[in-house]
Amino acid sequence: MSDATASTAAATASVTLTIDQAFDHGVRQHQAGRLDEAERIYAAVLECQPDRGDALNVMGILKYQRGEHAAAAALMRRVVELEPAADGVWNNLGNVLLRLGELDEAGRAFRRSLELVPTADAWANLARVFRRVEDYTHSQQACLQALSLQAGHAVATHNLALALLLDGRLDEGVEAALQAMRLLAPGEQRRQLYAQILLLAGEHERAATILRAWLAQEPGNPYVVHHLAACTGEGAPPRASDAYVEKVFDSFAPTFDDRLARLHYRAPQVVADAVAAALPAPARQFDVADLGCGTGLCGPLLQPWSRRLVGCDLSGAMLERAARRGAYDELRKEELTAFLRDRPGAFDVIASADTLNYFGELREVADAVRGALRAGGLLVFTLEALADGEAGPHSLQDNGRYAHGGASARAVFEAAGLEVRAPAPVVLRDEGQQPVRGWLVVARRP
Repeated sequence: MSDATASTAAATASVTLTIDQAFDHGVRQHQAGRLDEAERIYAAVLECQPDRGDALNVMGILKYQRGEHAAAAALMRRVVELEPAADGVWNNLGNVLLRLGELDEAGRAFRRSLELVPTADAWANLARVFRRVEDYTHSQQACLQALSLQAGHAVATHNLALALLLDGRLDEGVEAALQAMRLLAPGEQRRQLYAQILLLAGEHERAATILRAWLAQEPGNPYVVHHLAACTGEGAPPRASDAYVEKVFDSFAPTFDDRLARLHYRAPQVVADAVAAALPAPARQFDVADLGCGTGLCGPLLQPWSRRLVGCDLSGAMLERAARRGAYDELRKEELTAFLRDRPGAFDVIASADTLNYFGELREVADAVRGALRAGGLLVFTLEALADGEAGPHSLQDNGRYAHGGASARAVFEAAGLEVRAPAPVVLRDEGQQPVRGWLVVARRP
């Protein structure tokens, strides 16, 4: 097949290339982040050479990047069937299996990679398997093996920090975390795990140490600024900044649905049930807005009532996934209050599941909702609830979201001119093996 050719129709060019040239071009597109283009080229190459290992491997990596983990695993398993000594592919397969939660299989893949060629990367990845099964001692040992092969290995140092922190060795863990932060690439979000573990342990001052060091490395980073305020209680903003929301949810997008499924996420169904109880039988008769639509989990649930269904969100990566569901007539990358203000009297129904958790002050949202609803229009949304005994209308929590008092939230929307039913207590999801309590709020414009 060395003289076989592949049309670069897959590469949006009218030139004809050899298979190897097409493959190399696909890799360049992949490295440049043009995944759709790369996937078309890889598919064309594999059509000509179905058992080409390097093409199967990079297609598997691409599928992994898209969040298509089962497809990625199947491709990589095919590679190691064809090339059992491909140590790097065994390592890649382990990463995919780890994401799928197949821990035993992931561990076997990493060990096979290490049998073939001992590398710091494979040891660091095996450390993740041990950590997932809460074997922190062996996780630390695997990290030390990685560091013996490659001093200053960023991921191994990161995994060592996590294993130490989770093992309760906090001083050593913080020291390793600070070292890892110096080694990790700028913008590497995995730093957030150190502060999260410390906050769950009630170690606010140590968490603040991590966040301040991170902020010194990346001044103005919206994630760090927001969480440092949440951690210390100093300078808490009235709402999460647009930059923070976009950054967080762009990074969450590839794994968002899988994560929420593991947390038994209920908010979209809670909202949809409330919409069903408040509206007549569905007949595609209303103009509906889904605020903070994310990956579109509410879309199929709201679609039966929707003559027109519009979703808005600040995260472009989330909107890409929402578009794949095919439920929305329009998707807008906009901040939700601006979105509503630009559409006076545009909607019969406005729904929002777990989005107003990123607002402390709700008055601007309430005013914007009233303006965008038609007379008799329906509003349904959820909020997280303040802890029992916690005072104040709202509070910025350690997790970066705001919790609200039900009565105070009701008062804000009533002051905006809406008729608000008494907020109903609901469970939104599980987190840390505990239910996250919230409020379901249903209101109408008179």
